[in-house]
Amino acid sequence: MARWAVVQIFALGMLSSVALAQGGDGGTSIEQRRRLIEQKLRLVESLVNSPAAQASTDGSETETFALVLNGRKLLDRVRDALTANRFDEATSTLDEALRSATRASARLSNKRGVLSNSVQQSNYKNLSEQVATYRTGIENLAKQGDGEAKSVSARINLLQVEALKMAEIGKIGDANRKLADAYKLAVESISRLRAGQTVTMSLKFDTPADEYDYERKRFQSSEILVDMMIGEGRGEGDRRNMVDGFVREGKQLLGLAADQAHGGDYKGAVAVMEKATAQLNRALQIMGVPVY
Repeated sequence: MARWAVVQIFALGMLSSVALAQGGDGGTSIEQRRRLIEQKLRLVESLVNSPAAQASTDGSETETFALVLNGRKLLDRVRDALTANRFDEATSTLDEALRSATRASARLSNKRGVLSNSVQQSNYKNLSEQVATYRTGIENLAKQGDGEAKSVSARINLLQVEALKMAEIGKIGDANRKLADAYKLAVESISRLRAGQTVTMSLKFDTPADEYDYERKRFQSSEILVDMMIGEGRGEGDRRNMVDGFVREGKQLLGLAADQAHGGDYKGAVAVMEKATAQLNRALQIMGVPVY
């Protein structure tokens, strides 16, 4: 988390430098200014909407949460100013939001030992839901007499049971590693098993907001799998640049989706989230995981 924050802050500094260089000669068009502000806006959004920032809402870090909340409120003002083409106001307010977000990130980095349990619990919940969804599709094949599907389902079940036992005794990190193994097995297996046939994984949502929440969790589970593959050394050399590029694009789309959801356009946000997850899938494919 700390490393990602540093990368984002460096990128924000580069964007600010470009904006100053272009703004100084008076030749920057309205659309150029808008694009620069929007790029910086998305990066700041990814700071204030990161998993660690979300975890600060649990009440254990009131000062950090206040900084995160202030950053989000300032971003609302930035969007309003941008809509009205008040670019100077949008820029200055965005700089203020960045200061708030980076202060929060610094506190989160220093306190990551305190917050890690909240983040791990969130990851456990998300991974459990994703594994259960994929396992349903595999079980549908098993019911049709697919022997390999039965074997895969049993292996996934074993990993789920082991994860639950670890979680019950407080070893949430170990539990998440078991669930990540189960998720990886499920994703790889269903891609192989579905060749030449239809795998049913029907999902029903009461509202578009619920569907957006599901897609956001699916993105987070894919993020965990990307980190897992990188940790196994599958993203070394030239592949790492490609993986990082897809992850970066996915996170930018994640921020754009959050924007749309904030404005009440959940259907549009879902469509963008699907594109965001597709970017992570491309990163996984480069590392040898046959996701779709």
